[in-house]
Amino acid sequence: MTTHPLTGVWTELVTPFSHTLQIDFPSIRRLVDAQAAHGIQGIYIHGISAETLSMTEKEQVELVAAGVKAADGRIPVMANLMCAGKARALELLDAFAGCGASYICASQPLLFPCGEEALFDYFAEIIRRAPVPVCLYNMPQAGYTVPPRLVGRLARTFPNFLGYKDSTQNIIHLQSVMGEVERTDFSVLAGSDATFYATLAVGGAGIVSLISLIFPDLITGLYDAWQRGDHKAAFQRQLFVMKVRDALKSAPLIAGYKTMVRHLALFETDLVRAPLSSASQGQAEALLRQLESLGVI
Repeated sequence: MTTHPLTGVWTELVTPFSHTLQIDFPSIRRLVDAQAAHGIQGIYIHGISAETLSMTEKEQVELVAAGVKAADGRIPVMANLMCAGKARALELLDAFAGCGASYICASQPLLFPCGEEALFDYFAEIIRRAPVPVCLYNMPQAGYTVPPRLVGRLARTFPNFLGYKDSTQNIIHLQSVMGEVERTDFSVLAGSDATFYATLAVGGAGIVSLISLIFPDLITGLYDAWQRGDHKAAFQRQLFVMKVRDALKSAPLIAGYKTMVRHLALFETDLVRAPLSSASQGQAEALLRQLESLGVI
């Protein structure tokens, strides 16, 4: 669909915490260094797995600043706005852009379903104000989804609106978005490792991946196979990614991913903030056995 830079594999950052549950900034540097060394296209900050909603506004800004500093111009950073209202979103937009984020992403307002005009106004004000390109993150966990026609309307109205991250895991919805957006400089990115192949198959440009945090070559290998026209190999990789994903999700929520990042010595701890739960010793050992049986560790 596009040759825009918003292509390929972007890695979603989970937030490392110290033993006192403060943000562990040295671990962010290690993580970003590892991603850059494996050819990842960019870093995505403040997705669901970042535990953003457990952070203060100051911490959210500090995390973006740390990611930009760690990237050091080698790879771009996209910072997501996950807010309940416009005022907070605009404050964070200014702060994230001031930190040097290359792209701003915006989720729909949390919890309370909004009408289409209200949603259009929300995203439109963010796009108008942003000094960098903007993406939209359709996040069902907000309690509702953004309709495809609204994505198309924004794309027709604002040249600075350049991307869409889809986490609906709904192929009908995804195809409808592709039909609404007719620009060749607009990128649709999978928001789930489970839908990477399907997204590419309907014209998508890449993915914001969580598995690439741990196994970057697994996800970039799928993309590379697709790019060279070996769709059979790409699909086989997608089926294998599903097995790895199932193993990682056997622990509570993001706990499996943090267990593995710590296992790789990129994070000092695998702690999450309450009320989330870290993996128990038994869960962590079971996860390692599953991944060993798959041959990825």
